[in-house]
Amino acid sequence: MGFAEINQIAIVLTACTLMSLLFIKMKQPPILGYIFAGVILGPYTLKWIKNPEVIRIIGDYGMLIMLFTVGLKLNVYEFRKVWKTAIACVSIQTIFGLLISLLISCFFVLDAATIALITCMMALSSTAIAIKIMESSNEINTPVKSLVVSILIAQDLTLAPMIMILKSLIFNHSMHSLFIKIIISIASMIGTVMFLSKAQLKIVHKFFNSWVFKNAEINALISVTSCFGFAAISEYLGLSGVYGAFLCGFILGNAGPKNLLLAFSAPLSGMMMMSFFIYIGILFDIVFIMHNIISICLIVCVITMIKLLINTSSLKILGWKDRVALESSVLLSQISEFSFVLINIYSFHKNSIYLTNWIISTTVISLSAGALFIVMFKNMMDQA
Repeated sequence: MGFAEINQIAIVLTACTLMSLLFIKMKQPPILGYIFAGVILGPYTLKWIKNPEVIRIIGDYGMLIMLFTVGLKLNVYEFRKVWKTAIACVSIQTIFGLLISLLISCFFVLDAATIALITCMMALSSTAIAIKIMESSNEINTPVKSLVVSILIAQDLTLAPMIMILKSLIFNHSMHSLFIKIIISIASMIGTVMFLSKAQLKIVHKFFNSWVFKNAEINALISVTSCFGFAAISEYLGLSGVYGAFLCGFILGNAGPKNLLLAFSAPLSGMMMMSFFIYIGILFDIVFIMHNIISICLIVCVITMIKLLINTSSLKILGWKDRVALESSVLLSQISEFSFVLINIYSFHKNSIYLTNWIISTTVISLSAGALFIVMFKNMMDQA
């Protein structure tokens, strides 16, 4: 490695630090700062990033660590409180997302991969924004908090099958093998949830509380080894590597020393995912978004209203009070940051550049305005 590469790394890290601090100051997710750093340094502006493929590869490994970290954070007992509502709500979101995607395809002639991507984006909500808003407003042990967290867990559990479906459609895998993979992934996830919520794990807890985990370096090594080990096994079985990483995190988070493992994996995930979001920024065409800003904002508004309507109606039908249903739906009204994982896969699709620009632009605007919309709405509800 020469000084030219070191200079590029220094420039990228400096840009990411400054942009993330700026967005944190504006009370926005720091991932938006990473994306805009990629926009600024990418091929459509300053052109300072010479080898984006290296950044993409690092970002792919970061994706594994991120899904592992997400699994660590999920609490199976929190999910059990309202799991029927959560699964029903996510199922309704997915069905309506598919219907909306099919309706759009009648006007714009979309292929199966694009329909699948839009459906998945409609079904997922932003975990980062929802959790951040609830933590800042001290919504602890409330019906809204339990309901929203459970729905987010159910959505996160569907992410791996979504990735499998999208990969199969883009890379023309057999539909028969895809069906088998989805059945295996769903069955293994249901089995894991049932085992962790009902089994007496005294031996497991005793092992995790032993001397082995007293050393921080050992904790770090176990985190990385477990994550990549499960990912490798998952790939070998024909499933997605990110599914294995997520499942590993979910198991360790509910059976092992969650806080000790998170202390290492969360910062590592953030650093490696920085490369992933920089790569998304590189794909982002700033000229395109400036030329289509009004249309993009209208699309974001329509998507937000549709998600609000679907979630509120679903929760009211499932027996939740009007205020709880509405507040929960507002927290779930944004497009998920995990959409970027799906977009990254979709970017391999032939002739996808134009659609990718629209989808990335819509997702960025939704996340940017998401926290502001929720705060404004909650202030209105408090004053009413």
